[in-house]
Amino acid sequence: MGTPDGYAQRVPKQRYSPPSGDVAARIDRVVALFLKQQEIETAYKRALADLTSPNGDAVPIAHVADRLGVQRKTVYRHLGRSMT
Repeated sequence: MGTPDGYAQRVPKQRYSPPSGDVAARIDRVVALFLKQQEIETAYKRALADLTSPNGDAVPIAHVADRLGVQRKTVYRHLGRSMT
């Protein structure tokens, strides 16, 4: 192939530029939803930490997991803590 290692030479691609109109609007919608999801996730994790904090209400993790319909390890993971 004309290269020392036998692989084809890499050629950079041109950056994607969305066409104006519907596609650009749909990309903007996805970006807005992603940012909103990030804000909601941050607020959720902050509220969860406050709820389960020993200095706060100290709601048991098992009860929170039951109410959320997830396993306890999921709640611990959302809190950034280990189950052990």
